[in-house]
Amino acid sequence: MAKYLIEEAKCGVTDGGMACGPFPGTVVAAVKFRNGKKSKWLFLSEVDGIPCFTLTDKDIYDDLLKEDLENEEFMEYMNTHTIYELDGIELGCSYDELFESISENPENPGIPLIRYIIALTRCKMDELDPLIEMAKGKYADELDIPMSDVEEEYHEVE
Repeated sequence: MAKYLIEEAKCGVTDGGMACGPFPGTVVAAVKFRNGKKSKWLFLSEVDGIPCFTLTDKDIYDDLLKEDLENEEFMEYMNTHTIYELDGIELGCSYDELFESISENPENPGIPLIRYIIALTRCKMDELDPLIEMAKGKYADELDIPMSDVEEEYHEVE
């Protein structure tokens, strides 16, 4: 059974911008983890409540915060590293799909890591630093991860 050691975590928001009117920034959460010999980075970028997961060998957090959609090389890198499942959990295109997959396989070792990065993405700003500090150097399955608002909503409907 895989165990995910959380080495580092961070979360921020892009500047947003202006189109036909102002639009909010993208929330970007990053978790550096190890589940073997090599560390990896899991990123969750959320735009208008839609989650997008990326898995890489390098830290692209600052690039994600720049949100340079015209950087073709970076966009290609993102396209090749976007993931739709992690450890057998289908990440889907919505939180409901993701939590449905989790409910079908509740013992999956990837669930705490996924729940943690969602909690980072969805928490209030005053909860962010304590959430980051509680996880550094600990295994995801040993954390007392607070339920995010989207997870609570999923369970209320179910």
